[in-house]
Amino acid sequence: MKAFLKSTALAALLLAPVAVTFVAQPVQAQTRAAAAAPQVTNMSLNSDSGLSPGATLRLQVYGTPNARRASVTLGQNGPTVALRQQTAGNYTGSYVVRRSDRIDPTTLMTARVTFGDRNYSRQFDFPPSFKALATMGAAPAQAPGIERFVMRSGGRLEPGRELRFRLVGAPGGDAWLDIPGVIRGVDLSEVRPGVYEGTYTIRRRDDVDAFRNAVATLRSGNQRATARVDVRGEDRDFGAGRDERAPQISELTPANGERISDRGRLNLRAHLSDEGTGIDPASVRLHLNGRDVTADARVSPEEVHYRADLDPGRYSAELTVRDQAGNATTKTWSFDVVPGDRVGGAGGTELPLQITSHSNNMVIDAGGNLSIHGRTVPYANVRVQVDSVANVAGLLGVSQPVADQTVQADRNGYFGAAITPRGGLPIPGTRYDLRITASSGSQTAEERLTLIQRQG
Repeated sequence: MKAFLKSTALAALLLAPVAVTFVAQPVQAQTRAAAAAPQVTNMSLNSDSGLSPGATLRLQVYGTPNARRASVTLGQNGPTVALRQQTAGNYTGSYVVRRSDRIDPTTLMTARVTFGDRNYSRQFDFPPSFKALATMGAAPAQAPGIERFVMRSGGRLEPGRELRFRLVGAPGGDAWLDIPGVIRGVDLSEVRPGVYEGTYTIRRRDDVDAFRNAVATLRSGNQRATARVDVRGEDRDFGAGRDERAPQISELTPANGERISDRGRLNLRAHLSDEGTGIDPASVRLHLNGRDVTADARVSPEEVHYRADLDPGRYSAELTVRDQAGNATTKTWSFDVVPGDRVGGAGGTELPLQITSHSNNMVIDAGGNLSIHGRTVPYANVRVQVDSVANVAGLLGVSQPVADQTVQADRNGYFGAAITPRGGLPIPGTRYDLRITASSGSQTAEERLTLIQRQG
């Protein structure tokens, strides 16, 4: 985030769990739109500690079922979280906030689903509680610094030659370069924190002398800095000669031969490094027991992180990575998942049931739409009953049923139900009484919640 936070004013916000549901449109409109094209209908974002480093974010997107891929990008420059379909049209995922992340809750989140070779997306605001982290106690913005700006030609400046530009400065900004009399606004993309790169191919009509006067601009918020290209810094920043050093893969978790007994929950991590041209994230490939799981992993120039819930057994992992010069490294190792207690296992005496989307007496949106989700044992049946109590024509406490539906939890015990009130427009201030009942075999568990519809 670009704003500094006052520790005293925001400590509670950073540590307190937050959960908000975004509802795009009524169910009737969703049904009509689905016939025309795939779509994203609503989504929710939950956190156990705001956006502070180490916080676990849980995301849920509702849309057209059976997308080939689904993801959410957290803000303009934030990470992209891959989602998996848990039930028909219900895509879920989680993400642990890193210190290097730049998640700006004043920008928009983008939910995407892919069908065939086409992408469909919809943008959502961050919840108000997340926005408060950026707006409370904001400090004046400081001008971003530029350490150096260099160009590499790889030979004589002539038509057809591709030039590479690199800027090193403050991370999380927006960078571009201008070449006087030739071109303006060449984008410099941030390939890793604080390092921005871009290319330009010389055309026949270009003045080749102008390239040595190129100027880069780095903007952060309303502040910006500029720097003229340092043509003498080419060898120092891009490396003299050809890069023939292979990248390094280290700090494997789990280690080779390690036994995992934490309920089969795998957190596979590997540290990546390269002393030459740098890691190419698009080249990274991770296979688990021969299956390519790269699409479900979080990949950066410094790390690969893959999370899964595995059954007991032996697993073989293979990780391949290349640097920008094409040098490749492959690391293969194995580990064991030993039998352990899972949620709802035979050793439990009570059926667990947890509602993660709402807390008691929470205020919901003015449309009265609800997206209820939580966790119980795998494949349990969950019944969601909702009654509304409202003031109508001077009569107090007019009660009527809103919804009664049953869903099934997935293999990890997660469940979700999207509910839209029946019987016309909801009345501001309406109270919703929820009764959620989970059953598995002879065991049952019940939770009751009261939610209040926001005024206006």
